Amino acid sequence: MTSSERPVATIVSKQRLLGSTNGSSTYLLSIARSIEQAGYEIHLIQPSPAIAGRTPLMRFLPEMRVFAEHKIRGAVKTGSRALFLSPKVWTGFMGGAARLLLRKIGIRGSLVADRKAPYAVASDWSSEDIAFLASAISPRTRLIVADYIFCAPAFEFGPPDVSRATVMHDLFHSRAGGGADSVAIISREREIALLAEADAIFAIQEAEAAFCRETVPDTETVLVPMPAEPVERVQEGSDDLVLFVGSDTAPNIVGLEWFLDSVWPHVRTKRPDCRLKIAGTVHRAFAGRAWDGVDFLGLVDDLGALYTECGVVISPLTFGSGLKIKLVEALARGKAVIATSVTLQGVEDICRDAVIQTDDATIFADALVDLAGSSHSRRDLAQRALTCAQRNFSPDTTHRDLRNWCEKARA
Repeated sequence: MTSSERPVATIVSKQRLLGSTNGSSTYLLSIARSIEQAGYEIHLIQPSPAIAGRTPLMRFLPEMRVFAEHKIRGAVKTGSRALFLSPKVWTGFMGGAARLLLRKIGIRGSLVADRKAPYAVASDWSSEDIAFLASAISPRTRLIVADYIFCAPAFEFGPPDVSRATVMHDLFHSRAGGGADSVAIISREREIALLAEADAIFAIQEAEAAFCRETVPDTETVLVPMPAEPVERVQEGSDDLVLFVGSDTAPNIVGLEWFLDSVWPHVRTKRPDCRLKIAGTVHRAFAGRAWDGVDFLGLVDDLGALYTECGVVISPLTFGSGLKIKLVEALARGKAVIATSVTLQGVEDICRDAVIQTDDATIFADALVDLAGSSHSRRDLAQRALTCAQRNFSPDTTHRDLRNWCEKARA
C-alpha cells in the first residue's frame, strides 16, 4: 500500500513538540510510532501559535520524521525548522532576552524575573485555531487523536465515522500541586466530560486507567504505558555521583527543592564528596541559587553517558499525576533508583521491589548514603530495576493493546 492509499491518523496537539526532549513529547512520539505500525500514515496538526512560547524559531529532531505531514498555524516550516511570525511571540522573545541580560549584569527584582509562558496545552480554542484545523485535516483521516483532553474539540472536524482517541497523559483534577502547579486546574466533572468525548482513552498507568473504566464506562480504556528499550546489563556507575533529570515543570521544581533543602544536607554531612548532577531545563527555576556539591547542567545532548556515569538516580517528586517517564527511563537503563511514593503512582505493584521508595527525608538520605558508597548495593538494586523494565516496559508489551485497538479502528 502506497503512502497516499494508507488511512491517516491525525494527531492534534498544543504541546511544544520538537522531538524526545521531555516526558510528554517522548510519550506522544512513542504512540505515533505504534499507530504507524498499525497501518496508518501519521499527520500532526498544531493549531495554536502558543506552542512557540517565547521562542520564534523551532528546530525539530530526527524522531519527528514519524509525521508524514506536520502543519503549524502561524509558522513557516522548512525542513527541520519552523519560524513563527506572530508579533506576540517576538515581543515575548525580546522581553525575555532583555530580562536575562539584566539579570546577568546583577540586576534583581520582580521586573527582571523570568516569566514562564502560559500553559499552551490547555489554552482556549480561538476561532483562528478552529478554522486552521478544519482546513488542515486530511479527508483520508480515519482516526483523530487528541493530545491531552484539551484537544477534544478537534473530534468534530473529522470525516464521518472517524474514530476518536484521547492521549490522557495526566489525570489533571487529581494533581495535588494546587497553586504551585504549572498546568491547568480543572474540575473532576469537566475532566470526565472531556474524556467521554472520545471512543478510546489511552491511559498511561493502571490507576488512571481504572478511574476511566469506572467514570467513563461507555468509552474504551486502553492501557498504554511508556515503553522503553532496556539495556543489556546493569550500570552500577561510580561512587558518590547522583543524577536527577527533569524539565522546568512544577512537580520537578518543588520535588527538587524538597530534596535539596531536606535531604541533600544530610547526605553531604555523611559523604562530603558526594555530588548531584541535575540535567534538563529544571535549572531555569534555580538561577542564581547554589548548593555545595550540586551541578546544574541544563540540557544535555547525551543523557546516556550521564546515566552510565552516575551511581544513583533520584526521583523526589511530591505531587503530580500520570506515569513518571523518567522513572521508566532509569529502570530501563539498569540504574539504582530512590523515589518517593508519588513517583510510583500507578506502578506501585510492579515496581515495589525495583526501587527504594520513601517519603521521609532522613530515610531518603540514609538510603542514598548507603548506595553512594557501595557498588554491590547499587548493582543488586539496579538488577531488580532492569528486570522490572524488561518484564513490564518493553515496546512489544506496553503497546500491544494500543496497536490492536488502532487496527480495529482502521478496519
